[in-house]
Amino acid sequence: MSVPQASNRWVLGGGAIVLLVIALPLWNEFRIKGQPIWNAFLAAFLIGLGVSAILLQRFFRVHAGELGEARFDTRNQDEK
Repeated sequence: MSVPQASNRWVLGGGAIVLLVIALPLWNEFRIKGQPIWNAFLAAFLIGLGVSAILLQRFFRVHAGELGEARFDTRNQDEK
């Protein structure tokens, strides 16, 4: 089974787009004025979340034919 590749290497999937869209409201909700360490952690976390969503989406797009239920041959040696 062959999965057609998108012509644009940086095409985003729905999950990555949702995470990137809600990143700004999350920043506005959880940012605390006067707490630079917390704000730096929050910024790093949101950036990491967005980057990981993009990388996971790219991985799933490239390896779509390989994902699924694993099947193993559980027959005895003499039954093969």
